[in-house]
Amino acid sequence: MNKKMKFIILAVAAVVFVYSLSSAAYFEPEEYRKSLLEIRDAERALNNLDKDLETAESDYRIIDNEAVESNLKELDNLYQELILAYQQRKDRRVRELEYTITNKSNDIRMKIIESKPAQLRAFWLDNGTFAKLNGRAGVQKLLDTAQKANFNLIFPETFYKGKAVIPDNELFNQDSQFSSWEGDPLQILIEEAKKRKIEVHPWVWVFNENTSGSPGRILTENPEWANKDKKGNIVSYHNSTWLSPAREDVKDFLQQRYLYLVKNYDIQGINLDYIRFPEEYRGSFGYDESTVEGFKKKYGMDPFKIKSSSSDFSLWNEYRESLVTEMVKEISEKLKNIDSELLISADVIPGRDEARYRALQNWSLWLEKDYLDFVVPMTYTENLFSELSRWIREDRKVLTDPLYPGISVFKLTSDQLIEQVKEVNKINPNGSSLFAAVHLTANDYHSLAQGVYSKQAVLPYNNKAASLKGIQKLILKRLNLIKEKDQIDNFSVIKIRGYLNKLAQVDSEIEVDFNRFIIENEINLLDNVKRVLKADFDYLSDVKKLY
Repeated sequence: MNKKMKFIILAVAAVVFVYSLSSAAYFEPEEYRKSLLEIRDAERALNNLDKDLETAESDYRIIDNEAVESNLKELDNLYQELILAYQQRKDRRVRELEYTITNKSNDIRMKIIESKPAQLRAFWLDNGTFAKLNGRAGVQKLLDTAQKANFNLIFPETFYKGKAVIPDNELFNQDSQFSSWEGDPLQILIEEAKKRKIEVHPWVWVFNENTSGSPGRILTENPEWANKDKKGNIVSYHNSTWLSPAREDVKDFLQQRYLYLVKNYDIQGINLDYIRFPEEYRGSFGYDESTVEGFKKKYGMDPFKIKSSSSDFSLWNEYRESLVTEMVKEISEKLKNIDSELLISADVIPGRDEARYRALQNWSLWLEKDYLDFVVPMTYTENLFSELSRWIREDRKVLTDPLYPGISVFKLTSDQLIEQVKEVNKINPNGSSLFAAVHLTANDYHSLAQGVYSKQAVLPYNNKAASLKGIQKLILKRLNLIKEKDQIDNFSVIKIRGYLNKLAQVDSEIEVDFNRFIIENEINLLDNVKRVLKADFDYLSDVKKLY
């Protein structure tokens, strides 16, 4: 080895030494070689596992202790073998053992994540991934993978850019990607999903018409339907073209297609996307002839002459916003008239106020008026502990209706994906949806199946009795675990069990307020015990509110 290479290895080793000083596992060799870096990687994996184990213990997580202990003993033996291999200068074996230790550590980290008993676990099936399944065998393979990871709902992209996944008929033009399929792709998906107890809610586009910077099929055939900005442009900042929500013919065109899906397919819901104006802040679009004339007729003002700083501009915003709301209302009424049990959802911009400001999308009103059954905020971010938490927490403070945050798989590594699902589970334990199938890797499915989705979950809105029973069972196990650790007294356990049993009754109308309950019953709990149990009872409360 030349002097320069030896110096680099020693320098890197010194950096790792500083990084690992506080670690539980740390080997200090008599001789520094390049393969020491593999040992440091293994040690980091072990120490990350150690931190997660401490967190699991402080959270009183319900995990398979025997399996975990067995795996930890195996890891300890592997680590000792790793050190011996280094001392014996078996560098190839060092690399092999580092790989094994890192993977086993990560697998255990997944297994000590708690899996919720009642939860929506969905993903959007984009049209490209759907098409590449190329028939029933491909659908079966995808759904088998989804079933193993305990997903229970799929949003298949069904109508988009004027195209559809279903065969040509009087209303739909099939996307050429599906031309080689034998049979109806949507029908095949529904049949196979039903066998696996996975719900199907077709994902349909509403006002966005194309995303390539030019008109798509609909506007090519009906150019007068275009939404426009003040200068008459039809292409938005995000390179999309949009339909005008002020036109009755546009609304009828879209609604007829959604009605067809509900009438002709055994689906459990419809997922509305792009049910808004272009994301241009205070709707710089809406200056098409129909919208402008409608506003003039109602208010006697020309929106082209309204200054953005005036009070009249607020009226202009409210008018355009009302056009979108009216569309949601009409879709809901018409679809529910066919199937009163149909669940109608919308993919929305996160943050109630932000959605109104950016895209004139008043989705909190839609929930309040029962036009929607739930929303899926597009909380797409890599920023785990600020943006994601802020978006969800702020909306949850004022909403009683269900929301299931969307997680951007395309922005994340597998580890980051798991961290985001874990964080969402803390704030919104009743579920989330992953965007999208094209970005989900085999490792993602494996990690989800090993950890956050390791156990099957009841769709919380589907079965009240099973949902409440599952959460009740979870809390009872938690109480027993806390009792085994002598961190709660018998009196408190008996009182809390009684309270829980009343709340978990299907016909119970008792409001869940754990803090008030323990105060009124003079129950003194350790801060950590109180924190964990309150989170469990908040979860129970979330699910009860669905009914």
